[in-house]
Amino acid sequence: MEPSELKDSIITKVEKQKRSKYRYNLFVNEEYAFSVHEDTMIKYRLFKGERIDPQRVQLIMQDEEKQKSITKALQMIGRRPHSILEIKRKLKQHGFEPETIDWTIEKLKQQNYINDEDFARALTENRVYTQRKGRNYVRKELQQRGVAKEFIQDAMDRINPEEEYLGALTLAKKKWELTSGTQQDKRRKTLSFLMRRGFTGAVVNKVLQEVSNGYDDEEDGFADLDEPLDDSYN
Repeated sequence: MEPSELKDSIITKVEKQKRSKYRYNLFVNEEYAFSVHEDTMIKYRLFKGERIDPQRVQLIMQDEEKQKSITKALQMIGRRPHSILEIKRKLKQHGFEPETIDWTIEKLKQQNYINDEDFARALTENRVYTQRKGRNYVRKELQQRGVAKEFIQDAMDRINPEEEYLGALTLAKKKWELTSGTQQDKRRKTLSFLMRRGFTGAVVNKVLQEVSNGYDDEEDGFADLDEPLDDSYN
């Protein structure tokens, strides 16, 4: 039912939706008109017997659009943390108007649901300490998510260099062991692997030196023995 059709109309029925806990269907003159969130219904006193007109419906629809927008944004945040730009992009994809999106973002900021500084720190900690990614990888990801330069730099400054190095070393040792071929093959493939994960050249060089220690004279793919051979095998 179009707002223009609701001139001097009366709400004749309010029915709670079965699938949505907080939404209600409104009937005007015994005919379904539109649905609203519970908060909107209370705010505008959309109860049985209340009169309704096109101007009032227009305001209600604007509020409903905002309610749907913020509900959608909270669903996104509930699944995983998002940057502000990510929220904006996804709301736009869902068809919300720029004014509604801006209102939603401000509301989420006020309620501390979104904060790019906190987001940058949390994502960096997850990527570096849990997933063992290098700072270059994390920096690029934060840039792609639209995080401001100052927040990215703050997150980078908080990375523990020793922890980052140990993470790279753990990965390198495993890669080295799983790679067949000569020492040169192992070094080349391990280097490429670490660089793809976003570790800096300085970290990669230090790690490769550590991992390949004891193999510097290797030409045929065999490492020097830590202990002499047992004579019983002669």
